Amino acid sequence: MNVFIPRVSKNYFILIFCVLILFSACNKNKYYSHEGFTQGTTFHIKYEYSKNISKEIDSLLKQFSCDFSNYDSLSLISKINRNETDSLNPLMEKMFKSAIEIANITDGALDITIAPIANVWGFGWKGKNDNFLPDSTLIDSLMTYVGIEKIKIKNHKIIKSNPKIQIITNAIAQGLSSDYISDYFTSLGIENFLVEIGGEIFCKGMNPNQKKWTIGIEKPVNSAEGNRENELLIELSDKSIVTSGNYRKFFENGGKKYAHTINPKTGFPSENSLISVSVISNSAMLSDGLATAFMVLGLKKSIKIVNSLSDVEAFFISIDDNGNENIFYSENFEQYIKKQELKIENQELRQKNS
Repeated sequence: MNVFIPRVSKNYFILIFCVLILFSACNKNKYYSHEGFTQGTTFHIKYEYSKNISKEIDSLLKQFSCDFSNYDSLSLISKINRNETDSLNPLMEKMFKSAIEIANITDGALDITIAPIANVWGFGWKGKNDNFLPDSTLIDSLMTYVGIEKIKIKNHKIIKSNPKIQIITNAIAQGLSSDYISDYFTSLGIENFLVEIGGEIFCKGMNPNQKKWTIGIEKPVNSAEGNRENELLIELSDKSIVTSGNYRKFFENGGKKYAHTINPKTGFPSENSLISVSVISNSAMLSDGLATAFMVLGLKKSIKIVNSLSDVEAFFISIDDNGNENIFYSENFEQYIKKQELKIENQELRQKNS
């Protein structure tokens, strides 16, 4: 039996080869950068992908603000605070459940029901009255509506023990927004990216130089403004880092500084030696919530907690009675340090709490 085998021109193969090269070139990934404003702060995002998706990112961030912004009277959280709805969408429910979990881990040091106290101190969405300083009588009256145990999540709804209970999202929502964009990138198959929203960072894979992402931990300064210098540099991949500090957000009255971190147990700004905490974990929302809680708890309690948690590390900066800056970190934090420049003032404390 004769079999006919068609002859194919070499030009045909050349054409196919050129088409494949062109197709490959059109679909080659490259790094894109996108930055702007959201949630009353700035964001900076870098990702490796086959096309620019800035519009999609902006759309997601806009929707996130429509749900979580205390400053938007039409947002979902504002409607929850006014008791116009008790229904939670999946992302809002995730935030509430995570906030309750972090509160349990930190003995209530993170408490999203602190809203009325934060507002009266001028650290909430209602702004600051420069001529007003709340007294203990007013704080005690507002503390009636504070306590994470006074809310429950059931059947995708929030149940308040008192309708005057209000929620502030500042200490956890920005971290969640970084996770939100990161999850979107992962769903698209993006393997290399860094998302920073208001200082809350999640990064994955490698930077454009095919190295881990380099991130600076800011050196505290004793003013609301001032030059931004790095205390140290760290290298991260597939992790988040969030820093909380009292050295920029504060006000002064009668010669005394009042920091923006409120102690949910007292209703007054937290007072301890810590001026900055940086937390590394697998979730920007978790890092965000823990960093806030640690600023409330102080150094010793925070180190004890962080060393009891898996996949969580922290870096602490404190000021002693003489105004000297001291540095401490959890037992496995050192693996992330890029430049070995740390001077540990009290190594025994780190070892004791390891």
